[in-house]
Amino acid sequence: MDAVQRSTLVVGIEPKVFEKVSKMLKVDDFLSDSSETGKVALESISFLPFDAIVAAFPLPDMPVSQFLDALRAKDSPCRQSAVILLAAPGTLADAEALLGKGANRVLSVEELDDDFAHELSRLLEVPPRFPMRAVSRLKVQLSWGTSHTMCQTENISAHGMLIKTDHPYPVGTQMAFELAVPGDAEPVRGYAVVVRQTQKKRERASGVGVRFSSFESGDKKRFEALLQKLAK
Repeated sequence: MDAVQRSTLVVGIEPKVFEKVSKMLKVDDFLSDSSETGKVALESISFLPFDAIVAAFPLPDMPVSQFLDALRAKDSPCRQSAVILLAAPGTLADAEALLGKGANRVLSVEELDDDFAHELSRLLEVPPRFPMRAVSRLKVQLSWGTSHTMCQTENISAHGMLIKTDHPYPVGTQMAFELAVPGDAEPVRGYAVVVRQTQKKRERASGVGVRFSSFESGDKKRFEALLQKLAK
């Protein structure tokens, strides 16, 4: 069976670096194209979808935040594409500020290695996340008993959600949740398990990532309908 080739647009990268990136991507069956500027890239993106975008930070002709806003616009063919920023020397912290604001990963251009294409492949396996701040009621099972708490979601996906909380629940912690749905009087109810704790430096938020394990009867369809609405 032939491997599925995925398309990547490399934006604002100098020719020598693009040649290096292109060779790495080819190993993992990525087809790569390039645009010298953000403006030219947005013209291509307006009618041609790409599976992934690899953009320089900074871009030569526009703020990267402006580029990402256009990329993630509701009518953009690349609204749900994976996005990696390649930060120039001395700009890593500024680039990381755009994580969760259109960018999925930030890498230093000085530290590109053979794992780069694999990292992009892993990104494409992750379902799209949608920012959604909503109240969630948690019933958490801890070693000493059960804890009830209210918190706020930061984003959600088909597989889980990021919860803003000051409680560093250990990985593996099980919980029941009630997620408030905008415009719906009834919350979505289900069960989840903690799979990671946030990294404050990278994500600018204190909390935990949870993976859904099951939903109450009928609530999975309601949750899927919510995701479809957020994707429009």
